[in-house]
Amino acid sequence: MQSAIENISVGTASASTWSLRGEIRGLVTLGLPIVGTTMSGMLLGFTDFLMVSQLGTEATAAISPCTMLLYTFLCLGLGMANSVQTYSAQAVGGGRPKEAAAYAWQALYVGLAFVPIAWFGTMMLPALWLRVGHDPVVQEMELAYSEVVLWCIPVAIFCVGLEGFFNGVQRPKVALVSVMTAVVFNAIANYALIFGKLGFPAMGIRGAAVATLVSWVVRLTILGFVFRNREFRRDFDSESQWRPSFNRIGGILRVGGPTGIQWTLDVGSWFVFLTVLIAGFGTATLAASNIALQFMHVSFMAALGIGSAVTTLVGHAIGERKHDLAALRARAGLIVTSVYMGVIGLVFLAAGRPLVDLLSNDADVISVGTGVLVWAAVFQLFDAMGITYVHALRGAGDTRWPAILVIVCNWGVFIVGGYLVSRYLPRLGHHGPWMMCTLYIILTGLALRGRFLRGAWRKIELFKADVKPVEIPAPVEAQVEQIGVGA
Repeated sequence: MQSAIENISVGTASASTWSLRGEIRGLVTLGLPIVGTTMSGMLLGFTDFLMVSQLGTEATAAISPCTMLLYTFLCLGLGMANSVQTYSAQAVGGGRPKEAAAYAWQALYVGLAFVPIAWFGTMMLPALWLRVGHDPVVQEMELAYSEVVLWCIPVAIFCVGLEGFFNGVQRPKVALVSVMTAVVFNAIANYALIFGKLGFPAMGIRGAAVATLVSWVVRLTILGFVFRNREFRRDFDSESQWRPSFNRIGGILRVGGPTGIQWTLDVGSWFVFLTVLIAGFGTATLAASNIALQFMHVSFMAALGIGSAVTTLVGHAIGERKHDLAALRARAGLIVTSVYMGVIGLVFLAAGRPLVDLLSNDADVISVGTGVLVWAAVFQLFDAMGITYVHALRGAGDTRWPAILVIVCNWGVFIVGGYLVSRYLPRLGHHGPWMMCTLYIILTGLALRGRFLRGAWRKIELFKADVKPVEIPAPVEAQVEQIGVGA
């Protein structure tokens, strides 16, 4: 086992050798497996969307609101569990590897608390979809999908907590293997359960929900197996850190709670945006916006992977008490995400119509979807800015102010603004709400950058500097061979 903080760092080790190029290289080294994880996770939803879309326009219109509803219920817990990554990164940076495993266990207890929330959510569904008021056929499909998929909530929280641990201690390939396995399983299960293949009855859209739930269980099984294997028992004492700790759970609530509330209201706003503002322009517009969102996810989810790597590297640098290095790593993250999302924006401008045509042959859907992708192209670079800096702030444990900012901009500009332009400028049609979406993302990106540059995050201490560093595990290159993944 390699010792010393210098060896665990993916970036360069001392102030005299810090360089932007070196930090970009280190970020990409750590970030690529995490990007693979986020993109593969996105494929779980995209596979459902693609296969369900074969059932017709009504099914296409139904599945995205269901997904938004799931994450509205789920995101509070996900935000809390995600804070495990911040604590794990800072713990390893400060020479406290056992603390990383202890925080991972606390996320499991947080997930258990969400079992009754999942049950309560399923009880509310019939009245909720009736109140939303979609076409009766769409409502029936929404209910069939959502009453199964809501049971993913506790399982997903377990997974995110463990993935936060693995990413925080710079073992990202563990999470990558788990989600890739789940994607393959989900595709096969969707084929069997949606269309009645391989000896299974045809369940339609409900079959997609069952496949998704079981895929999450497969993912959790792999993560749990590796977490308790010999390497992690040795390096992090992962099996012995299981005891509930109110202090650590309190830390998860303090750091992860604001993020969870932000995510809940963020996804809730998209749910309102799609099911109320956009749906008011008709089923074709709703289907077109759903399709455009699938392509936006390709850009957004990859950037989230880089952002997650920024969280780890910033957190690790802060654990080492190297705040200037943390700032340099945030700058490296901005460069990488901006280049990627800028290229995607150009693709949206140049090839929007062919992209939408891949998922629909309806002329109205293609026309509307192409226009929506133009708006997406406009906000890509500002989205890159927001993603980078919110993750950098998260690595420092600065989550409360960013959460308040995003919530205010989200509901004040995106939703209220979208409603006002729809009501008082009806000639803009569906472009009105998407214009306000673009303005919201621009304002949020600029404000988060300002927050980071002002440096309030430098004063935050999640761990006191009174613990003597101990030998810590090998760096990101030393991946978990027990699951067949080489470095």
